[in-house]
Amino acid sequence: MSEAAGEIREREQAAVRALNEQEDYVRRMGHLSDEELTRQLVATLRQEKTRLDRWIDSGECFILSSAGKIHLPQCPSMRQFMDRDAAWKPYLDDLDRVRDWHGSDNAPDMPTLLTRAEVEGLKAYKTCSVCAPTLDHTDKRPGLRGWTVLKCGSLKTKHFGKYFSFVAGEEMGVLTRISTVETIGGLEFRAEFDGLDDPVTDPSVEVMYPTPRPSTWPPLDERN
Repeated sequence: MSEAAGEIREREQAAVRALNEQEDYVRRMGHLSDEELTRQLVATLRQEKTRLDRWIDSGECFILSSAGKIHLPQCPSMRQFMDRDAAWKPYLDDLDRVRDWHGSDNAPDMPTLLTRAEVEGLKAYKTCSVCAPTLDHTDKRPGLRGWTVLKCGSLKTKHFGKYFSFVAGEEMGVLTRISTVETIGGLEFRAEFDGLDDPVTDPSVEVMYPTPRPSTWPPLDERN
């Protein structure tokens, strides 16, 4: 298990422990009146909002959905997790839903927040096509036919000299230049390849390059 994956695993376990502690805490509040319970839940809501705000303010972060997709915090599909007021409203409106600890929907789920390094440390992920986070891959899968897939907008200087193809298979050649050019319509992204007559100007276009396999030494045919 990689260091990043280990950290994510620890965070998930910590989240489970926190949820269990929260459930135990609310169970102990069974004797409270509706008004007292509401105050306690509102306090929990505020704590969650503070945690999310601190996380977002700390720098670049992403959300890992239960389906394994990576989203930006502002993605419309993640509003149900990020907007804690909206997430808690059904529970505050129906306290019996909170008190029923034999059910499976006793509290709104918190989003799984990851840093860029943690996302790239995952063995596999797929980015949301709506919010389109800029990561090294759009569909990272172990052994994806020996290719690394990414968006042109994610190309960096470390990719210079690599031989690229469109995901459909058409060869593009070696990446030679990445630039942003000012035009009448505004700034235009450009990625130039020596096998194409024209640069790629759409940063959302997916391209791929061969992923080198680890070498072995000595060669298999020279081993005893």
